[in-house]
Amino acid sequence: MSWVNIDEDTCTACGLCVDRCACFTETDGRVTAEANEETCSLCGHCVALCPTGSIAHLRMNMDNFIPLDRRANFDPDDFVQFLRQRRSHRRWQDKPVPRKVLERLVDVCRYAPTGSNVQTVEIIVVQNPDRIRKLSELTVESFFKAREINRQRAEQYRARGLVVPEELTFLLERLDRLCERSTADRAAGLDRVFHRAPAVMIFHSPDLTSTPKDNCVIAAQTVVLTAMTLGLETCYIGIFEAAATYPPIVKELDLPPGHRVQSVLILGYPKVTYFRTVDRKPIQARWL
Repeated sequence: MSWVNIDEDTCTACGLCVDRCACFTETDGRVTAEANEETCSLCGHCVALCPTGSIAHLRMNMDNFIPLDRRANFDPDDFVQFLRQRRSHRRWQDKPVPRKVLERLVDVCRYAPTGSNVQTVEIIVVQNPDRIRKLSELTVESFFKAREINRQRAEQYRARGLVVPEELTFLLERLDRLCERSTADRAAGLDRVFHRAPAVMIFHSPDLTSTPKDNCVIAAQTVVLTAMTLGLETCYIGIFEAAATYPPIVKELDLPPGHRVQSVLILGYPKVTYFRTVDRKPIQARWL
């Protein structure tokens, strides 16, 4: 049985669905569809393209195919200014983010594109301060463990009379800085991992899927921009993503088998306000 039904009374055989999707064929002016797990990626484009609304997809929520408002276009200059307003925030008001607001941000991620339309992005939302603090402490612990392991690797190279690889030297320098800063932060009672944010969003995905990293980062950036419209600000936390393979963190997160953390955001109501955009170096581009 096909996942797609076509209302023959309203179908005009315009051919848009045939041009767009291999599930559709046209013979003697009659359009038919054979959509199943082998042919259909659940993209929904056939329903969205049909000008007469003649196509129904049995595996998708037809109530969620909302007519587009062509007036909902943005002035390019206004939109670019909105993009330039984004800043990485690390200081927060003492104000929790309501559950309904976070649920809205989670829901909007379903509309972010994924490679091959796999839709495999999942999110962990952490609001409990004790859980956030524990994840932060485990992250710092992972720095010291990683430094110890990589120092031993460097010593093995030296013991064999070999030059320590440049990438290992670079890694050790970075770990040294992280450990030194973490020690100072602990003494000062600071959290330089999650910055005492009221909420943390951890994006994860199966490793064995199409473009897992891209999928999670696109979903995260969708949250970043949507959050701005709700009075929230965000910051990417790459050091937690790097530490997320540390076994105690893996245990704490309890990810599904085969999943890996691919992007991490902190978010909340900002304590500071920016009054200007900032400068950035021009992008180096080659035109071929």
